[in-house]
Amino acid sequence: MQFSLYDFIWAIINFFVILAILTYFFYKPVITFIDNRRAEIGRNISDAEQARAEAKKLLSDYQAQLQAARQEAQQIVDKALKSGDESRQELLAQSREEATALLENARKEIRRERDEAMRALRQEVVSLSVMAASKILGRNITEEDNARIVNQFLDEVGEIH
Repeated sequence: MQFSLYDFIWAIINFFVILAILTYFFYKPVITFIDNRRAEIGRNISDAEQARAEAKKLLSDYQAQLQAARQEAQQIVDKALKSGDESRQELLAQSREEATALLENARKEIRRERDEAMRALRQEVVSLSVMAASKILGRNITEEDNARIVNQFLDEVGEIH
Protein backbone atom coordinates (compact mmCIF):
# COMPACT_ATOMS: atom_id res chain seq x y z
CA MET A 1 0.00 0.00 0.00
CA GLN A 2 1.25 3.37 -0.92
CA PHE A 3 0.84 6.52 0.92
CA SER A 4 -0.99 9.20 -1.05
CA LEU A 5 -1.33 12.73 0.15
CA TYR A 6 -4.55 13.12 -1.73
CA ASP A 7 -6.15 10.16 0.07
CA PHE A 8 -4.83 11.40 3.36
CA ILE A 9 -6.37 14.86 2.93
CA TRP A 10 -9.69 13.36 1.84
CA ALA A 11 -9.63 11.09 4.90
CA ILE A 12 -9.03 14.07 7.18
CA ILE A 13 -11.80 16.05 5.46
CA ASN A 14 -14.14 13.07 5.74
CA PHE A 15 -13.26 12.72 9.39
CA PHE A 16 -14.06 16.38 10.13
CA VAL A 17 -17.26 16.28 8.06
CA ILE A 18 -18.42 13.16 9.87
CA LEU A 19 -17.37 14.75 13.16
CA ALA A 20 -19.37 17.89 12.30
CA ILE A 21 -22.41 15.82 11.30
CA LEU A 22 -22.19 13.69 14.41
CA THR A 23 -21.71 16.77 16.55
CA TYR A 24 -24.61 18.57 14.95
CA PHE A 25 -27.05 15.66 15.08
CA PHE A 26 -25.86 13.62 18.07
CA TYR A 27 -23.81 15.80 20.42
CA LYS A 28 -26.70 17.87 21.77
CA PRO A 29 -29.02 14.88 22.25
CA VAL A 30 -26.25 12.84 23.93
CA ILE A 31 -25.28 15.78 26.16
CA THR A 32 -28.96 16.38 26.95
CA PHE A 33 -29.41 12.67 27.73
CA ILE A 34 -26.31 12.68 29.96
CA ASP A 35 -27.44 15.87 31.72
CA ASN A 36 -30.94 14.43 32.22
CA ARG A 37 -29.46 11.19 33.48
CA ARG A 38 -27.14 13.09 35.85
CA ALA A 39 -30.10 15.13 37.15
CA GLU A 40 -32.20 11.98 37.59
CA ILE A 41 -29.39 10.26 39.51
CA GLY A 42 -29.02 13.40 41.65
CA ARG A 43 -32.78 13.37 42.36
CA ASN A 44 -32.64 9.66 43.16
CA ILE A 45 -29.76 10.21 45.58
CA SER A 46 -31.61 13.15 47.14
CA ASP A 47 -34.82 11.11 47.39
CA ALA A 48 -32.87 8.20 48.90
CA GLU A 49 -31.28 10.50 51.48
CA GLN A 50 -34.68 12.00 52.27
CA ALA A 51 -36.22 8.53 52.58
CA ARG A 52 -33.32 7.49 54.81
CA ALA A 53 -33.87 10.53 57.01
CA GLU A 54 -37.60 9.79 57.19
CA ALA A 55 -36.90 6.14 57.98
CA LYS A 56 -34.48 7.22 60.70
CA LYS A 57 -37.10 9.58 62.12
CA LEU A 58 -39.76 6.84 61.97
CA LEU A 59 -37.38 4.45 63.68
CA SER A 60 -36.74 6.92 66.48
CA ASP A 61 -40.52 7.56 66.77
CA TYR A 62 -41.22 3.83 66.93
CA GLN A 63 -38.50 3.36 69.51
CA ALA A 64 -39.98 6.19 71.59
CA GLN A 65 -43.46 4.66 71.27
CA LEU A 66 -42.05 1.25 72.19
CA GLN A 67 -40.33 2.73 75.23
CA ALA A 68 -43.55 4.51 76.23
CA ALA A 69 -45.50 1.27 75.78
CA ARG A 70 -42.95 -0.58 77.93
CA GLN A 71 -43.23 2.06 80.64
CA GLU A 72 -47.01 1.93 80.48
CA ALA A 73 -46.93 -1.86 80.66
CA GLN A 74 -44.61 -1.66 83.67
CA GLN A 75 -46.95 0.83 85.32
CA ILE A 76 -49.89 -1.49 84.68
CA VAL A 77 -47.97 -4.43 86.15
CA ASP A 78 -46.93 -2.34 89.17
CA LYS A 79 -50.50 -1.16 89.64
CA ALA A 80 -51.82 -4.72 89.37
CA LEU A 81 -49.24 -5.93 91.90
CA LYS A 82 -50.13 -3.09 94.26
CA SER A 83 -53.84 -3.76 93.82
CA GLY A 84 -53.29 -7.47 94.40
CA ASP A 85 -51.29 -6.74 97.54
CA GLU A 86 -53.97 -4.37 98.79
CA SER A 87 -56.65 -6.97 98.08
CA ARG A 88 -54.61 -9.58 99.89
CA GLN A 89 -54.19 -7.26 102.88
CA GLU A 90 -57.92 -6.51 102.88
CA LEU A 91 -58.75 -10.23 102.71
CA LEU A 92 -56.33 -10.95 105.53
CA ALA A 93 -57.83 -8.19 107.66
CA GLN A 94 -61.35 -9.39 106.86
CA SER A 95 -60.36 -12.98 107.67
CA ARG A 96 -58.85 -11.85 110.98
CA GLU A 97 -62.00 -9.93 111.81
CA GLU A 98 -64.18 -12.91 110.94
CA ALA A 99 -61.96 -15.24 112.96
CA THR A 100 -62.10 -12.86 115.92
CA ALA A 101 -65.88 -12.60 115.61
CA LEU A 102 -66.21 -16.40 115.37
CA LEU A 103 -63.95 -16.83 118.38
CA GLU A 104 -65.93 -14.28 120.37
CA ASN A 105 -69.21 -15.95 119.37
CA ALA A 106 -67.79 -19.32 120.38
CA ARG A 107 -66.71 -17.89 123.74
CA LYS A 108 -70.16 -16.39 124.28
CA GLU A 109 -71.79 -19.70 123.34
CA ILE A 110 -69.48 -21.56 125.72
CA ARG A 111 -70.28 -19.12 128.54
CA ARG A 112 -73.98 -19.39 127.83
CA GLU A 113 -73.87 -23.18 127.76
CA ARG A 114 -71.74 -23.24 130.91
CA ASP A 115 -74.18 -20.92 132.67
CA GLU A 116 -77.07 -23.04 131.46
CA ALA A 117 -75.31 -26.19 132.63
CA MET A 118 -74.62 -24.56 135.99
CA ARG A 119 -78.29 -23.62 136.31
CA ALA A 120 -79.35 -27.12 135.38
CA LEU A 121 -76.80 -28.53 137.80
CA ARG A 122 -78.03 -26.24 140.57
CA GLN A 123 -81.61 -27.20 139.91
CA GLU A 124 -80.64 -30.87 139.95
CA VAL A 125 -78.67 -30.39 143.15
CA VAL A 126 -81.60 -28.51 144.69
CA SER A 127 -83.98 -31.29 143.66
CA LEU A 128 -81.70 -33.92 145.06
CA SER A 129 -81.17 -31.90 148.22
CA VAL A 130 -84.90 -31.44 148.66
CA MET A 131 -85.48 -35.13 148.14
CA ALA A 132 -82.71 -36.00 150.55
CA ALA A 133 -83.95 -33.51 153.10
CA SER A 134 -87.51 -34.75 152.84
CA LYS A 135 -86.36 -38.30 153.32
CA ILE A 136 -84.26 -37.26 156.26
CA LEU A 137 -87.01 -35.23 157.76
CA GLY A 138 -89.56 -37.82 156.86
CA ARG A 139 -92.06 -35.38 155.66
CA ASN A 140 -92.82 -33.19 152.68
CA ILE A 141 -91.27 -29.83 152.58
CA THR A 142 -93.45 -26.85 151.89
CA GLU A 143 -92.76 -24.32 149.22
CA GLU A 144 -91.45 -21.87 151.79
CA ASP A 145 -89.06 -24.45 153.23
CA ASN A 146 -88.01 -25.41 149.73
CA ALA A 147 -87.30 -21.77 148.72
CA ARG A 148 -85.35 -21.15 151.94
CA ILE A 149 -83.25 -24.28 151.53
CA VAL A 150 -82.59 -23.53 147.83
CA ASN A 151 -81.52 -19.95 148.57
CA GLN A 152 -79.29 -21.10 151.39
CA PHE A 153 -77.74 -23.78 149.20
CA LEU A 154 -77.24 -21.35 146.29
CA ASP A 155 -75.55 -18.90 148.61
CA GLU A 156 -73.17 -21.59 149.78
CA VAL A 157 -72.50 -22.83 146.24
CA GLY A 158 -72.04 -19.25 145.02
CA GLU A 159 -69.37 -18.66 147.69
CA ILE A 160 -67.45 -21.71 146.50
CA HIS A 161 -67.23 -20.46 142.92
